[in-house]
Amino acid sequence: MKQHPYFPDHELRKGKLFIRGEHKFLKTGKPLRNFSDQTEVDQLIEDLPIIKNKGYDNLALNCYWHHFNRSGDGSIEVSLDPLKRLIASIREQEMFVSLSVETYGVGGGQIPLGFWERHPEAIARNNNGIEVRDTEYGYNSAVPSIFHDGYITSSRLFMKQLVEELGAENFLYLETTVEPQYMGDQWIDYSHMAKQAYSRWRNSTENLEAPEFPKSFPVDGSFCENPHWNSFRAQALADWINGDAKAIRAGANGDRLWIAADYLDAEEHTAIRRCGNPIEYLSHLTEVDIIQVNWSWCNIRREPNTRAYKRVHQVMKDTQRDWAISEHMTINGADYSVSDMVGLLKNTLRNGTCFGWEFVDIAADRDDPELPPNAVRPGNFKPAHFAVYDENWNSKPPMAVVENSWQDWRALIRDNCSIKPDPTTD
Repeated sequence: MKQHPYFPDHELRKGKLFIRGEHKFLKTGKPLRNFSDQTEVDQLIEDLPIIKNKGYDNLALNCYWHHFNRSGDGSIEVSLDPLKRLIASIREQEMFVSLSVETYGVGGGQIPLGFWERHPEAIARNNNGIEVRDTEYGYNSAVPSIFHDGYITSSRLFMKQLVEELGAENFLYLETTVEPQYMGDQWIDYSHMAKQAYSRWRNSTENLEAPEFPKSFPVDGSFCENPHWNSFRAQALADWINGDAKAIRAGANGDRLWIAADYLDAEEHTAIRRCGNPIEYLSHLTEVDIIQVNWSWCNIRREPNTRAYKRVHQVMKDTQRDWAISEHMTINGADYSVSDMVGLLKNTLRNGTCFGWEFVDIAADRDDPELPPNAVRPGNFKPAHFAVYDENWNSKPPMAVVENSWQDWRALIRDNCSIKPDPTTD
C-alpha cells in the first residue's frame, strides 16, 4: 500500500487507486498545449466545464522543457502564473491534476536551442557514427545522449524547479519524460559518453565477460545485439528514469510522490533497440509506482498487443512490486478506428489496467502545436487532428465508442477489476 503524501485518504494498492477505501478508475485527459502561453492556457480554462461535463477525473499536463527554459540550463525563465491559474481552475472543477514533462528528443519533444548551442557534443550517435535525429516519428528533432552529464544536470534541474514552483501538493501523480527510450528504427547510443559509461559498467566484477566497445564505426550487428551490451543499455535507461524520478521528488523535499513512467514495447524486433533487454529494464525501475504501457494495440496487425503487459506482470511477480498499470495514450485521435476500440479497451482490462485510461488530445480539433517547421512525417499522416473531439467538442467516432456507452464500460471495468488480472497470451 502506498499512501499519497498530500491526500491521506488516497492510496495505491494492488494496482488500483483507492479513495476513502473505494476503488476509483480514472478517466484521464491529456491536453496538449504550450502551458507557457497565456492565450492557450486561458482557452483551456474556458473549456474546463465542457471537459468536466464529459466525465474526466484527471487532467495530465505535459510541460515541454523548451517552452519554459529556452537557454537550456534548466532554470525556469518564463512566468508560471498562467499554469498556476490553470491548476487552480482544474482543482476548482474538482478534478485531479497530474504533471508530466517532455525533456527528450524522440516522439515530439524538443531540447531547448540554447542547450545545443552550449553542448553540441551532447547529441547521441547511431551505430554508424551519425548524429541522431528523430527519424522514426518524423519530427527531425535532435536526440541527446542520456549519458551526457550536462543534459542530465540541466533537464533534472528543470524538473525539480517546475515541481518546487508549482507545488507538489497539487498533483495526484507526476510522470517522468514522455516515452523514454532509445529509438525503434535506429541503434543508439554509440557516443563517446555511452562508451565511457559502458566501460565503467564492464569493469565491474559481474560484467567482465562483456565484449569491449568497438574501436571504430560502423558498429556491426553482433555487438548491437550482444546480450551484455543490451543489459547495460537496459540498466542505463532504467537508471535515467530512476534519476529523473528522484529529481522530481527533490522538488517536493523528498516526499514520496507517486511517479509514473512509460514503457515502450511494440513489435518484438524493435524492443531491443528501444530499451535493450526489456525484462532487465523493467526490473531496474525502482522509483516508479505507475507503469504506462505503450503500445497496448498492434497498429500493424490491428489486434491486441499483450507482450508488454506480460513482461510487466512477470517483473511484478519476480520483484514483488505493486505497480498500477495504465497506458500511455490509451487512445489518441489519430491512430485508431472505430473497429479497433472494443478489442483495444477490453485488452487493457484483461491485462491488468485498473488505474484508469488516458485520452489524448483533449481539445476541440486543431493543429498540433508541437510540430516543428522542419518536421517530415511519413506517408500521409497529418499531425493535426490528434484531438479526440471535433471542433465543436463532439466525440470523434472512436471516442464515441467510449463516451456513448460509458456506463457499460464502467460495469465492465468493475467486473474486470474485482478479480486478479489473468494476462492473455500473445
